[in-house]
Amino acid sequence: MPNIYIFLTIVMSSLIKGVTGFGFALLSLPILLMWYEPVEIIPVLMVCNLVASLFIVLQKKKNKLIDKPSKLLLVSGGLFTILGVVVLKHVDADVLIHFAGFFFIGLTILSLFNRRPKRAVALHTYPIVGSIIGLITGVISISGPPLALFLNRANVDNKKFREIFAWFSIVTATIAIIGYTQMGMFTNQVIKLSLMFIPILLVGSLVGKYLNEIISIQSFKAVNILLTLISCVLLLSN
Repeated sequence: MPNIYIFLTIVMSSLIKGVTGFGFALLSLPILLMWYEPVEIIPVLMVCNLVASLFIVLQKKKNKLIDKPSKLLLVSGGLFTILGVVVLKHVDADVLIHFAGFFFIGLTILSLFNRRPKRAVALHTYPIVGSIIGLITGVISISGPPLALFLNRANVDNKKFREIFAWFSIVTATIAIIGYTQMGMFTNQVIKLSLMFIPILLVGSLVGKYLNEIISIQSFKAVNILLTLISCVLLLSN
């Protein structure tokens, strides 16, 4: 059975996931690595991300939130997640996790010093960004920081932000889980941990959904940046 710290980690991570559409793996992975090996816990987090994201997209919406640029982002992300899964199987995951931590901190700092452009983000940028994030997702199950920074730059509102993240997680997590299964990484222990975490995850996601509807855009973006920095520090210190 998981100890109280693992339980609290899942609760807080799922709450963040419910508010922003991302952050579950980003916040929980660095902490859970104190008890589990990367190859063991990363597939579990993929399963949890998939379940939580399905929960988000199945909720009723007043307007259509996924447009053409968003679809390009999703498709390219899914394709490059396959490459990331292959990379995870053949390289040292710890090295990749630390590299990602430095990389995400750099992106966050750049976002603080660069103003958002007044013009819209170019259409061709979406598949490029999706490819990079898909690769990262397949390797360490974390897509939050670069995608959050990109969507903030594209001036996406709270609801669309959350919806894009949820769909991105569904696409990349589904592909990654298939890859993990084919490579023998989807073990009985992974299934056991997933079934243990999912009920906690759903409760936190539900509470987070209501918080998303009342939080201001400024506060929402501040939460994204703060979450990115905290998680990156945890990745590097683990």
